[in-house]
Amino acid sequence: MIQDYDPLIIFNEKISTINDKLQYETNQIRIFLNELFNQTKIESEIKKKYCQVCLARHVSFEGHHVAGCKHGYRQITSCIPCHNTLTARQKLWDSRWWEYTDSETLKLSFLYRGIYDILYLISEKRQNSVYLDIANSIIPITAFLQNGAKI
Repeated sequence: MIQDYDPLIIFNEKISTINDKLQYETNQIRIFLNELFNQTKIESEIKKKYCQVCLARHVSFEGHHVAGCKHGYRQITSCIPCHNTLTARQKLWDSRWWEYTDSETLKLSFLYRGIYDILYLISEKRQNSVYLDIANSIIPITAFLQNGAKI
């Protein structure tokens, strides 16, 4: 019947479904980032049984240092192709990334940049723009920290 196609009901149901999916995705990102930020040195050495970027299973995995091994211990588990992509992107960072530093601000900027690269790659691999939106939202603070912000 025609009342089964009431646009108000149909579109509100569709909007609710999309809102629920967006809320779920946002919550998954929050969990991922909270685990990463609260990661201890010991936990950083424990690999997951899947790639945290593309979700691949039953392949070889490597630990990827988010800020680079010279600037922090935090790691994610990545398959070799995702690890190679992330490492290649790190090599394009600010030249100070190649050297050890005592600057906590610079180390923090590398952590932010690493998170950006990870979220960006996740958005590509999973075809999910929510990750890209969050990645893009941290560009200003990453640049601020990298340019020697006094915090």
